[in-house]
Amino acid sequence: MAATGIQLSLKTQIAETKNFSWDLTVNYTKSSSEITKIQGASVVLTTAAGSTGYVLEEGSKVGQLFGYLGLHSVNELDKAGKPYIPADEQSKYVVASNGWVVDKTTKQPYFTPGQYSFGDPNPTFALSFINGFSFKKLFSVGVQVDWVQGAHRYNQTKEWMYRDGIHSDYQQPIEINGETAAWSAFYRGVYQQRAFNGTKNYFYEDASFVRLRNVDLTLNLDQLINVKALRNCQLVLSGRNLWTKSKYTGMDPESNSSNVYSDNSPWDRGTDHNTMPNLKSYQVGFKIGF
Repeated sequence: MAATGIQLSLKTQIAETKNFSWDLTVNYTKSSSEITKIQGASVVLTTAAGSTGYVLEEGSKVGQLFGYLGLHSVNELDKAGKPYIPADEQSKYVVASNGWVVDKTTKQPYFTPGQYSFGDPNPTFALSFINGFSFKKLFSVGVQVDWVQGAHRYNQTKEWMYRDGIHSDYQQPIEINGETAAWSAFYRGVYQQRAFNGTKNYFYEDASFVRLRNVDLTLNLDQLINVKALRNCQLVLSGRNLWTKSKYTGMDPESNSSNVYSDNSPWDRGTDHNTMPNLKSYQVGFKIGF
């Protein structure tokens, strides 16, 4: 195996006056791990988080998923330039209003017979912006914003909810071949087609996000209280994971099963299987010194 990456950090003072200062730290990370050589044949793993499949083969990324592909075009071609759906069968299918190829008659989605790589799950980059503001020595504010771009998660939680028919998507209408309804055949078919609980790109989602990771406010009360014996008196208010912007449809774009089901296995780090999300939290602290 080989691991490559880069880490960069920039620390600077944006502004400094008699009554105000602004310090900024920017951290940049980009990393990836690849399997460079295998003795013998490729190894197929089944994750502890469900049926999500991994294949250990030379040239693949650690955590790279393999599974069945749902199509977005009836005449979509594979890497060899051949249509996934034979030309004489393409008339049986249509692209539904949600963008997936569907059987006109059964209203079930089409998935390829073979399994293919879903690509590298590792993020393109991760950035952290850590700001520190100070005002007249009276109070200070710290703000950290994290930006992770290009990450992916396999939403195993959603797949199992499709299995049990309890996901809210079952209430969403879809137009298929001129007919619009909340087709349970489509959603049930996503789970059933080719393999029950099989790994499918339908559940492989963009997990890029921007998150307000930390905010803290420190009020120096000793600047307001005239007590000679008082050296330090601070009121600290802080919050964590207060806001997140992401297209990921699960509870948390950072959720993964590696620390729950597989003893920190790197293979499961891209799978979200009923994983506890990062919690929004608030804290109040009081510091005093004489």
